[in-house]
Amino acid sequence: MTEFAVNTIASAPDASRDILGAIEDGLGFVPNIYGVFAGVPVALTGLASLNAAFDETSFSPAEREIIALTTSVYNQCPYCVAGHSTFALQHGVDPETVAAIRAGGLSDDPQLQALGQITLRILENKGAIGAAEIRPFLNAGFHTSQILELLIGIAAKIITNFASKIAGVPLDDAFAEHAWTSSDRSNAA
Repeated sequence: MTEFAVNTIASAPDASRDILGAIEDGLGFVPNIYGVFAGVPVALTGLASLNAAFDETSFSPAEREIIALTTSVYNQCPYCVAGHSTFALQHGVDPETVAAIRAGGLSDDPQLQALGQITLRILENKGAIGAAEIRPFLNAGFHTSQILELLIGIAAKIITNFASKIAGVPLDDAFAEHAWTSSDRSNAA
């Protein structure tokens, strides 16, 4: 297997250092997935831009984590599930909701359930959804335009889900408490 370096700010190419510095300023550390992307500055720039755009959507931080966690579980990405479990809890998502999503389920909260459900339908149907899949999302108080915002989050997560598995990104110590394997999903479902 090809080795992918996990860069630090000091070891990253010059063109990646400012982005890694901003990530460290925001999170207090640079997650390993960004260290891998840093080796290819254009890839890091693209990912950072997509994540910045997702942060500017009308979804709350907790809702964004529901989208990220749901996508990561669907794609069976241990690294991203652990990371987004950590971030979801930090953003006030209740532990029961995090546990339900990690097990392949949905939140009991009607609005978060609708958000998780449409995320799953988009993933399962590769975007081919219709009124029957959209109606519960709208009935939960969301707007049609938010579906396009949702796609930004799904796209960002698919990129990191796939890259994490391709590169074999090691789990950060900050996420270790929430380590996950795909059997955690299949055993609970």
